[in-house]
Amino acid sequence: MKTSLLTALMAACFGLASLIIAPAADARPKVNTKTQHYRVDGSDAAAIVSSMMGKHRLLGGKGRVGRTKMKRRIEWKFTETKKSCRVKSHTIRLDFTTQLPRHRSEKQLRRSLRKQWRAFAKHVKWHEGQHRKIWLSCARQAEKQVNRARARTCGQLLKKLEQIYKKSNTACDKRHARFDAEETRTLGRHPLIRRANLRK
Repeated sequence: MKTSLLTALMAACFGLASLIIAPAADARPKVNTKTQHYRVDGSDAAAIVSSMMGKHRLLGGKGRVGRTKMKRRIEWKFTETKKSCRVKSHTIRLDFTTQLPRHRSEKQLRRSLRKQWRAFAKHVKWHEGQHRKIWLSCARQAEKQVNRARARTCGQLLKKLEQIYKKSNTACDKRHARFDAEETRTLGRHPLIRRANLRK
């Protein structure tokens, strides 16, 4: 018996709006990662930040400067007997698309500003990488539960697997939210953001 379940599209984003002063077998998940860049303009810190804020439609919401989208596809095969059903094979495919800022002409920025911009862009990339790691961790934890799952019928097993992934999604969302909350405070102290706030 082969069943395909749970094609999900999710996104974790790096937000800044509140920071700117202005109103069975153990099969590892199969992973594919794609990186996209959006253009950032501006010759001073305030203009650079304003440019990033203006990309909110691209990134799915105002105040976001980076985004990682995840599309998940899960397939499994069941082994069924007269008295039980278990997972014979289990495959998770995760497709990540990360959107990051790239300055249009960073070489023309003043040296100190260019250094701050590069550090900021590097941090955004790191941040989105952490979201990717969280999703991978959640997928592996759910996978272990799936491989141990048993039921009297395959219909009952399918319902049990759906619950496993439903709980996994909820727990994973909380991990993303906690991480973003911590990062928002950290990013508010970043030199580029402070410089933008001071309009230097």
